[in-house]
Amino acid sequence: MNTPGEWTAVRAGLIAVAALILLAVVGWRVQDAVQEDQDPFEVLTICLRFEQGLPLEIPPRDPIARSAERGALRTSIETNGVTVSVGDSRADAERIAATYRSLLGDLGPRLEVRGTSVFLWDGPPEPTQRQALFDCTFVPREYR
Repeated sequence: MNTPGEWTAVRAGLIAVAALILLAVVGWRVQDAVQEDQDPFEVLTICLRFEQGLPLEIPPRDPIARSAERGALRTSIETNGVTVSVGDSRADAERIAATYRSLLGDLGPRLEVRGTSVFLWDGPPEPTQRQALFDCTFVPREYR
C-alpha cells in the first residue's frame, strides 16, 4: 500500500512539474513578445554580419533598394552578390520588386520577395546561397 510519505512525494513531484510547465509557457510568451518587436532589418544585418560572417555595405548605386522603408544592404554569398531591401510592409516589398521588373524586365529567379524583404541576386542563386539568406531573414508572423 501507499504510505503518507509516498503521497507527499507524489504531490511534490506534480507541483514541481506544474511549475516547470508554467515557467516554460511564460518564457515562450516573453520570447514571442520580444521577437515581435525586433526590426527585420536589424535582425538581418546582425545575423549576416555575426552569424554568417559576411561583409555588408549600403548599395552604392541602387536608388530602388535604398527606397526601402526599413533599409537596404549589399553582400556576397558564395561569390554571388545580392542586394537586400527590407520594406515596412508586404506592399512596400512588392513595390520595390515591381520597380525592378519595370526597369530590368523579367529577372526570373534572380528577384525574390520573402515577407517584407526583396532579394536581387547578381546571378541565379544556388540553394545554399538562398538558404544562407533565408536563415537570417526575419519574416513577421503576419507575412508567413
